[in-house]
Amino acid sequence: MTIAPDKMQISCPACASPVMTEVWRVVDVGQQPDLKHRMLSGQLNVATCPNCSNLTAVATPLAYHDPEKELFLILVPSRLQLSGEEQDKAIGELTNLMMDSLPAEQRRGYLFQPRTFFSMESLRSEILRAEGITDEMMQEQMQKSQLIRDLLGQVEDEASFKSLPEDNREQLDYEFFLYLSAVIEQAKEGGDEPTAQQLTGLRTRLQQLMAPSEASPPVDLDGGMSREEFIEQLLSYQDDDDFKTVIAVARPIIDYEFFQTLTGQIETAESQGEQEKAQQLTDLRTRILDLVDELDRETKEALERATGLLRKIAESEDMEAAAEENVEQIDAAFLSALEANIIAAHQAGQQETVETLNKLKEHVASLLEARMPPEMRLLNQLLSLPDLDDRRALLQEQQDLINEDFLNLLGLIVQDLRAQGQEAAANRLAEMVPEAEALLETKEQNPNTEQESKRSSP
Repeated sequence: MTIAPDKMQISCPACASPVMTEVWRVVDVGQQPDLKHRMLSGQLNVATCPNCSNLTAVATPLAYHDPEKELFLILVPSRLQLSGEEQDKAIGELTNLMMDSLPAEQRRGYLFQPRTFFSMESLRSEILRAEGITDEMMQEQMQKSQLIRDLLGQVEDEASFKSLPEDNREQLDYEFFLYLSAVIEQAKEGGDEPTAQQLTGLRTRLQQLMAPSEASPPVDLDGGMSREEFIEQLLSYQDDDDFKTVIAVARPIIDYEFFQTLTGQIETAESQGEQEKAQQLTDLRTRILDLVDELDRETKEALERATGLLRKIAESEDMEAAAEENVEQIDAAFLSALEANIIAAHQAGQQETVETLNKLKEHVASLLEARMPPEMRLLNQLLSLPDLDDRRALLQEQQDLINEDFLNLLGLIVQDLRAQGQEAAANRLAEMVPEAEALLETKEQNPNTEQESKRSSP
């Protein structure tokens, strides 16, 4: 038996007008599942004044029952200031009301031991925890809600509005826009069209504001494929290691626009009744999100380690000796941290620090180059020379290193640089491909030339 809401008249706290409203005392999601969404979204037991449209939350004892999770919770709002005896009476009445609404075979022991809460917020949190939503996740949602409120508060002030996204760029990720879209849909479902339009306008402005700086070049993993083609390719990867490698290489273009494209494909598949394809794409989105989180966490940890090592070397009495002692730990993350510190010092006008760190950068580069295999050392030197004639001369000097393996390596490095968006570096090496091929062909046609050249050199 479903329990109907009570009718209650209250006075509007804003204009004192009388307001008739419905007040639910029992929410049984087993019988009326829609009440759960209304309660969690703050739409249950809320009165709207017909005179001034003011919204008023009606404080009343309330029982919440979820038979699937064997959850029976009772809210006794602290602002009612009930005595201990009055609280016990309210809990007893609600428990009896709940029991009487259920068939005898559905009455379970947990219904005789309801857990009591004194605020709607604490009750909602417990319900969400039962759904597997952790306190950390709730905290993140609260931060997203606060950021939305802050953005709406500054929307009329152009300068302030532009600075907020810039200051909170890390929070404005795919998950934020997904949450914002959910809030918009929630407002529409609740009939609050003005709020839905306001939030939709906010979403549009944020996308326009972020697009110029966030825009990524087209995916170029395989000859310039589109995002749609890249998504199709990702669906074909079954091996986790291969999938992780591709995502790691493509990380710069896996941004909000990418996820927007993927979500659009999911919605299209659902609207066309292609449930299997929609599920495949949804699973892919989850797989990518999990992996991106893992990669970003690994990157953050690597940068933290690199920053610590940089500080250790920079604070030592002999930086060059300290770099040599720790050369095994110097990697790409260390070089990124070093470059970031040089830029920061330059912006702060700390010229002496800039010169010191640049000397360290040069020394580290020479240490790493000395540890490279000869072929990689040659490629690194070719990248460092801006002039084409200088690169040709260096290739001529090092022609003994040129063979089929070197050409294959050269081609792979060019592809990797393009995939990372480093077009200038890729083009610099790509110019050397025909030069290296010509030298290799000459060597193969005149195998004795190289030996004679070596014997005749001083």
